[in-house]
Amino acid sequence: MRIEMSKAGWPGWTAERTLVLPVPVSAWAPPSNAVTLDGVAFQPKPELHVTLVGAALGSELHAVFEKQYLDDRARMAFAALDWSFVRAGRLLMLRKQARVAGEPKQFRSIIERLGMPAMRRFHLALGRMLGRELAVPPPHVTLFTAGRAKGIGVASARQLRAHASREVSGEALSLAKTPG
Repeated sequence: MRIEMSKAGWPGWTAERTLVLPVPVSAWAPPSNAVTLDGVAFQPKPELHVTLVGAALGSELHAVFEKQYLDDRARMAFAALDWSFVRAGRLLMLRKQARVAGEPKQFRSIIERLGMPAMRRFHLALGRMLGRELAVPPPHVTLFTAGRAKGIGVASARQLRAHASREVSGEALSLAKTPG
């Protein structure tokens, strides 16, 4: 299903120096119930968005460029593109190990992949600003998380492969809903 985002306005940088494109609830409502898959309790994301620029790249851009210049150039590149996307219907469970306060922790999320041609073109424009080719983040929306509410950052296809633990069918997700 195609989600029209052609009139999406500039979302602006977050405090974490990321750039996220909110998905309107009218176009795609967030999940309403928790799910349990593989013995893991996942909580639904209260809002849906597509991360266009993750924290590492956003921090680099902010360190290299003066704020107004960066805002103007990124806003122009963003405005030149149609941010509409197609839900691919491909659900993946992601897993990431990390140390928190010296203790090993495991974070998980369930994402849906998207077809979003603008993502590649936007990163080409950002790469031209930096004078190098950038990895293109795989367009996706995080639907559920476990272990940490913000999910797992995925800045490249390589990172997606490293964190993907398995595909999840829509039917399995429906059956896994926890009454709420």
